[in-house]
Amino acid sequence: MEALAHIATPEFAVAFAISFVAAALHSTVGFGFALISVPLLSLLDPLFAPVPQLFVVWPLTVAIVWRERHAIEVRSTLWIFAGRVPGALIGVGLLKVLSDARLDVLMSLMVLVGVFAVVSRGTFRRTPAREFAAGVASGTMAMVSAIGGPPIALLYRNDEGPTVRANLGLVFAIGLSITISVRAAAGEVSFGEVVIGAALLPAVWLGLRASHKLIPHVDGPRLRNVIVIVAGGAAVMLLARGALNW
Repeated sequence: MEALAHIATPEFAVAFAISFVAAALHSTVGFGFALISVPLLSLLDPLFAPVPQLFVVWPLTVAIVWRERHAIEVRSTLWIFAGRVPGALIGVGLLKVLSDARLDVLMSLMVLVGVFAVVSRGTFRRTPAREFAAGVASGTMAMVSAIGGPPIALLYRNDEGPTVRANLGLVFAIGLSITISVRAAAGEVSFGEVVIGAALLPAVWLGLRASHKLIPHVDGPRLRNVIVIVAGGAAVMLLARGALNW
């Protein structure tokens, strides 16, 4: 089987290390797994991304939600969930009509608009309209590239660390269920990608464990800056990749 052959390669060892680092960042900040893993693993081997990341990040988000369950605000996530469904459908449509390069450019511009909206306002507030819009953007990006974190993370930028991680985790856990289901129904998931995802799960677990020592050094005002930097950096990276392959 092709997927099993890929697991027994030096490239998979590199993918394992990248997944560990990505999981540690995600568990500490509340998002970021796909931002690191998808671009790097796509370059390493097309079979390694983006679909396997959908399968490994789901149990990671569930674990984070359980760890930070005391900070969950269910009511505030309802509008986001409402937006994820049409976002997923939009993503499926984009997969059918746009090239990978054009998708990269579109996704990067969406994130950059979100970064500008947050940074340009000193008192950015979460509102139902903004929560719904963030849900649509996140659902679209997750379907297209498995990178659905930046719009939601920017929405929660002014909240405390446990609130950010708990609510992003809750949104991602349910949103990923929608994304995986819709993508599978559209025939955009292969058995080999599932096998690769399963093989990367130990790396994700190790990253989750490592985050317990990292969180005390990041929480507080630093977390807000990290969110903007990671989201903006990911957008620039996607924009560059799309422009080079246009």
